[in-house]
Amino acid sequence: MAVVFVFVDGVGLGPGGPQNPLDADWPALIRLAGGQRWTNALQPHADGQRTVTAVDANLGVPGLPQSGTGQAALFSGINAPELAGRHYGPYPHSKTREALRQHNLFRRVQQLKVPHNEPAAFANAYPDRFFSYAARRNRWTVTTRCCLDADVRIRTEADVRTGEALPAGLTGRAWRDDLGLDIPLRTPAEAGTQLAAIAADHACTVFEYFRTDKAGHARDHDRAQHVLHDLDRFVGALLQTLDPTRDLVVLCSDHGNLEDLSIKTHTRNPVPLLAWGAGAACFADAEAITDVTPALVAAVAAQTA
Repeated sequence: MAVVFVFVDGVGLGPGGPQNPLDADWPALIRLAGGQRWTNALQPHADGQRTVTAVDANLGVPGLPQSGTGQAALFSGINAPELAGRHYGPYPHSKTREALRQHNLFRRVQQLKVPHNEPAAFANAYPDRFFSYAARRNRWTVTTRCCLDADVRIRTEADVRTGEALPAGLTGRAWRDDLGLDIPLRTPAEAGTQLAAIAADHACTVFEYFRTDKAGHARDHDRAQHVLHDLDRFVGALLQTLDPTRDLVVLCSDHGNLEDLSIKTHTRNPVPLLAWGAGAACFADAEAITDVTPALVAAVAAQTA
């Protein structure tokens, strides 16, 4: 039984139209949303094996949501913007670090005492230069800080070569072209199948896809189309490989951005929360991004009871 959480950075539910690249026929994304496009016309739906809803990312704090506090809220269940006194990013705010240490998703899954050598896993890999930079400046992202605090291994170039991790861009092309690293190339669909294989060894596996947020900030329609094409093929393979009678796929974001290419900033739009498979009902009552980690923990507990 596998629970897979795909965190997609910077994707909100905004009005349809030419400035919203999500308002298009992306087959797998539409399938995950129960036959609906990812816009503010999305209708909530919940049944035994599917939850489709929009959740709040503002958390009662004025201003535009940011990645540092948004992701801290998403991965801990704690209102991180309120704790910090403002929306803050891109790295975790110092006032949120103790909450992340105590309540992060990985630690909470480990506390369930599920029958796995590694109950929680982070499937992203990072190039060697990331570790020296992050350690030197103590500038860890939310997800990597969660790993450090929960003693979950942060995967490396070597793990990509053995198929035990994925680069954030899915295919490995950027690592080869921009960093000169000799790693295998995969199609987005092959990456989705690979994530399913990684997840089979863990109770809960997280994968982070941040290229959506980058494309939103760039306000580049062609780049957005390419990023969503890869995401759609990746999700499609994941859904095809996993078994919804025993496995669970959950997708959520930390704030809006990509859904409005007329601006380069984040938005205050709600974000999609989509759950497909066994345990999807755990997400039926979610209203905000702070509800995601508690629901994931409940789903893992239910599957491993």
